[in-house]
Amino acid sequence: MTLPTVSVILPTFNRVAYIAESIQSILTQTVAAKELVVVDDGSTDDTAGVVAQFGDRVTYVRQDNAGKLTAIATGLDRVSGDLVWIMDDDDLAAPDALQNLAEPFARDASLVLSYGRMTRFDDANPEAADQLVDYPDDPRPFLVQMMEDCFVTGHPCVLVKRAALQDIRPFDRAVIASVDYYLHLEVAKRGPAAAVEHVVLRQRQHGGLRGPAHSRYGEADRNAKWVAHDAYLLTKLFKELPLGAYLAGPPFDDRQLNDLERRQALIQKAVIAGRKKLWPEALAALAEAMNVRPSQALSRSELRILEGMLGSRYGIAEIYTAPDLLDAVRDACKTRPDRTRILTAVSRPLLHEVKIAARDVDARRAAQAVRSFARLMDRRAAQVALRSIFARQMRRVAMRLNFQQDRNL
Repeated sequence: MTLPTVSVILPTFNRVAYIAESIQSILTQTVAAKELVVVDDGSTDDTAGVVAQFGDRVTYVRQDNAGKLTAIATGLDRVSGDLVWIMDDDDLAAPDALQNLAEPFARDASLVLSYGRMTRFDDANPEAADQLVDYPDDPRPFLVQMMEDCFVTGHPCVLVKRAALQDIRPFDRAVIASVDYYLHLEVAKRGPAAAVEHVVLRQRQHGGLRGPAHSRYGEADRNAKWVAHDAYLLTKLFKELPLGAYLAGPPFDDRQLNDLERRQALIQKAVIAGRKKLWPEALAALAEAMNVRPSQALSRSELRILEGMLGSRYGIAEIYTAPDLLDAVRDACKTRPDRTRILTAVSRPLLHEVKIAARDVDARRAAQAVRSFARLMDRRAAQVALRSIFARQMRRVAMRLNFQQDRNL
């Protein structure tokens, strides 16, 4: 199998303690990269000296501090490989990462992106075992999954076609905190993606500031930055994507969706918007979906999608402070004969919140989740949801008992 050529761009800023390890992990790949370009985004430490130790195996470019996107653009101007691998300056690539990520492109020339698995390790606790990051077992297209949640959180987990990355330019420099997410979404709009079932990255966990010098942020306000930037990115996508994009990956066709396709696409759009805290968009899409074939019950696929509506990775504090959002969700389906099943699906994350709060002995969190559950559900829906939870718990208990009996035998 002849692999496409790969260029590596490594943007960096004041990571002198880590960057040598990152570079070494690239230079010792089982399949060599065509080139490695380190773009120094105005570091004030000895980054230049550390990179110089690798000689002509690495091309070093320095620019005034302007942020990661500008550094990537600078690197793109200097590389020529078929594919581009953007490496982080504090992480470690698995030895066969490049080979595993490049192989799908050799099999399918239409791909614009491949992505692999990653582990995390704690820089402050080097003796601890790496933790494998879970990816969803989900048949939906990569773009749909990524819009709902950025589950690939390590930028070097992703290898992209250089032409697709160039096609995005000029990059949107308003993006600071969700650079990886922005690029993944934009590339994924341009063609199909392939999953690689190999660990390709060891992601280092450590403290420290992030972002360009004029807009640095730390651990405490990281989520707030991500929420704001994710909302910005998805608002733009909602305006650009055809409704069919919420059902299938690119290339998107312009055919007219039938009623059931349109309903599922609207439900998916509503869930994505809710998880990104874009509630006006979420409620509008949900209300429109509930008016499509109102006499025909939602499918299992549609109900599974709805289970994620209150499942934002950033929490659901806005639901607690503005409970009228739950009233709007309930009202959207009040005339539907299957409203009990719909509300039961939407309520799942609230019951999970109660479970987590009980585990953590967090009475305030539990009370918030219970109040929200009571507000969302009518009596019939609440009974069905609670019976369903009880039945699942009983099945789990029975399975554990059977397992224990088998071991005793």
